[in-house]
Amino acid sequence: MSMKLRKTISLVVSLLAIIFSMVGFLLIAKDTPVIAYVKYFTLITNLLIVVVSTISIGYCVEFLIHNDRVILQPTYVFVLKLITAVGSLITFLTVVCYLQHTVYVGPSVSAILHANNVMHHYLAPLTFTLGFIFLDLDKKYNWKIFFTGIIVLLIYMAYAIPFSNIPACGSWWGTNPQQAPYDFMDINKVQLWMFALIPGFIVGGLGLSFLIWLLNRIAYLLFVGDEIKEDVEETEEEKAIEAKVKVTEADEAEIGKILKKNKAGPRIYHISRREDKMWQVKFANGKRALKLFNTQAEAIVFAKKLAKSQLGSIRIHSLKGRIRKSV
Repeated sequence: MSMKLRKTISLVVSLLAIIFSMVGFLLIAKDTPVIAYVKYFTLITNLLIVVVSTISIGYCVEFLIHNDRVILQPTYVFVLKLITAVGSLITFLTVVCYLQHTVYVGPSVSAILHANNVMHHYLAPLTFTLGFIFLDLDKKYNWKIFFTGIIVLLIYMAYAIPFSNIPACGSWWGTNPQQAPYDFMDINKVQLWMFALIPGFIVGGLGLSFLIWLLNRIAYLLFVGDEIKEDVEETEEEKAIEAKVKVTEADEAEIGKILKKNKAGPRIYHISRREDKMWQVKFANGKRALKLFNTQAEAIVFAKKLAKSQLGSIRIHSLKGRIRKSV
C-alpha cells in the first residue's frame, strides 16, 4: 500500500469516526445537559475523537495536496491518537463486557441498541482505533510512548471518582448527592472493591495502550518494513558506483533554467521510482525529472552530488512512495 493510498484511506476513516461521534451527540442532545460532557467518560472520548480526527484530516489533506513534500505526522499527533484510542477502547470494552448486560437493557434489540448509543459506544471507538492502528505508519514510534495512553483516564478518575462520592459535591453532576455517573464508581455500592478500581483501571489502561502501540508497530513492519532492507542495500551499492555517476555541465545548466523559470525556494531533490520502473531525480514541485536512472543507488549518488554543488538537500522515497530518508 503506497503512502498516498494510506493517507487517502486514513482521511476517509477519520471522517467516518467524526460522523459517528457527531450522530451520537445528536441522539443524546435533547436529554443531556452540558455538565454530562465531563460527567461521562464516553462523551469525553467521543469529543476527543472529533478533535483528534480533525487534526489528522488536516495532515492527510496537506500530504495529498503536496505529496512530493516531506509532510510526516508529528509525534504529538500520534500521542493524541494513542490517548484517544485507549479511552475509546475502554469505552467499547466497558459497554460490551459490563454495561450492556447490567444497565443498557431493554425489551427488544432495538431498545438495547438505542440505550447503548451504538454510534458512541461501538462504531466511533472501533473506527477510530482500527484506523489508528493500521494507517498511522509514518514512522516507528518509541515504545515508551505507550505510557501516555492513560492520560485522559487519569484525568477523568482524578475528578470523577471524588465528586461521585462526596455528598457536598453530588449536585455538581446535576444529580442527587452521591449518585455516580456509573454504578461501579459508587463507593456505597462497590465498597471495598473501590480500592481495586483505580489501580485496576490504570493497569488495564496501560495494557491496552501497550497492545495498541504493539499492533501499530506490527502493522508498520508489515506494510513499511521493506524500507529498512532497501536502505542497507542502497548504501553498499553507492560505494561501487560513486565514480560512475557524474554531474555534467548540461545537468547544471538544465537545473539553472528550471530555477530561473520557477523561482524555486530551498533546493530539495526528491528521488522516487516512476511507473516505468526508472528512478528519477526531481524538485518537489517539478513537472518533469531532472534525470532518470536505472537504479535507485545511481539516482541517490547523482542527487547527493547536486546537493553538494548546488547547495541543497535530498529526500529519498521508498518503493511504496513514502519518504523514508532525508539527507
